[in-house]
Amino acid sequence: MLPARGPHPHPYYSIEDAFVNVSFTDSVGETRRICVRHKVTGDGPPMVLVHGLMTSSYSWRYVLESLGRRYHVYAPDLVGAGLSDKPLDLRYSVENVARFLVAYVRTVSKTPVYLVGNSLGGLYALRALMKYGGSVAQPSIARRFVLMHAPGYPLVRTRLLSSVFQAPALGPAVAELVARTAHRFPETFVAKNVHYARPEMMSQEECAEYGRLFETLDGARVFAKILEESLDPEEHAAIIGELKARATHGPPLPCAVKILYARKDVMVPPSFGPRYHEDIPGSELVWMDDASHFLHVDAPERTVHEITSFDPGEAASASA
Repeated sequence: MLPARGPHPHPYYSIEDAFVNVSFTDSVGETRRICVRHKVTGDGPPMVLVHGLMTSSYSWRYVLESLGRRYHVYAPDLVGAGLSDKPLDLRYSVENVARFLVAYVRTVSKTPVYLVGNSLGGLYALRALMKYGGSVAQPSIARRFVLMHAPGYPLVRTRLLSSVFQAPALGPAVAELVARTAHRFPETFVAKNVHYARPEMMSQEECAEYGRLFETLDGARVFAKILEESLDPEEHAAIIGELKARATHGPPLPCAVKILYARKDVMVPPSFGPRYHEDIPGSELVWMDDASHFLHVDAPERTVHEITSFDPGEAASASA
């Protein structure tokens, strides 16, 4: 039986929910206006924490207080997640969520932020930096970027999942089955699909928090859309192809990059860390032991240390 709460105290529920309206233009030219729930805490330079698939701002619960001692921290629920709007008619491609993320950052901060992205949130943030930062017309949204366990490189199970979703008759039926299963058994669905280095990290509180996404069938259907549309292997391949081209011919990413990966992860292969390190010249790669996909949950103190000790000047010197 799962413990009622996780093994560490956290301030997540003591930080008042805040809401902000974010407008962006999607990839087909339609203007979208999204009401975003976010947690805002601390004082100092702006920092934005970007969560991954099926999670929410709650993912950052163990690091909010520590990071808030040095930064003005913004932890949003992405479009389609948590208590933010979940439009069913939006295509949840990496491109569209990156457009949303850029608009969110520019809404909450007039200056470039310290950007931290975990898992699929890392890929969203990377895409945002690649396309929407570094020119006079589009100044960088970030002054530093920490990439944690992002997908992107070819993965057999992602290709298999995509082939199922794209099958003309089978795909819609599978998507509806996923949605209805998550809606009927939300907390069990969460417990089966979130993985930590130590099983005792999972709690009833966490299952209930992430299970809120599936309280309505439409919310569960949006999750199925994100599975299909944000994990599109063709889009991922295009992003990695562009990243490789930039490594050879430029332009470089508009800020210094630190890459954090654990040596064990059942969700995203640890080998992706060195591949990103190779394809982002001048980046710093740090391995973390006794952790897995959610570094900030498995090893919050070490994660905070790696984030706060990141000096862009040193990274720039290393690339010279």
